[in-house]
Amino acid sequence: MASSDGYQLKKSGMSGQANELDGAGDDTGKIRTAIAPGACYASDALGGTDAAAAVNRFIAAWGAEARTLEAALHELAGKVRLAKGAYGDSDGLVRTSASNVTVADGELSTMPAFAGRPSALAGY
Repeated sequence: MASSDGYQLKKSGMSGQANELDGAGDDTGKIRTAIAPGACYASDALGGTDAAAAVNRFIAAWGAEARTLEAALHELAGKVRLAKGAYGDSDGLVRTSASNVTVADGELSTMPAFAGRPSALAGY
């Protein structure tokens, strides 16, 4: 977001995104809990012993993946919050540094500053 004093990040939007990521992580945890392998299924209800074993392996694998996804979403939310803090700190530092720059009257120009030596490309 550009403003009169330069580029600034809309940090309030970052908090909202971090909260959304946390919410998605919480939802993933609820799904993981709902399909936990602790539920008892009779082998006949799942199509026999072989099918029951396959279903139980699938549920266990899906639960492990859901746990990984849940942790990753919460971790990402934390990183977004850290980035928000870093942007806030750097915005303040730039603001402070820029306000300390002084230019003598009559020396302000839109022309480029000339270097003390000629360009290395001048011979081409």
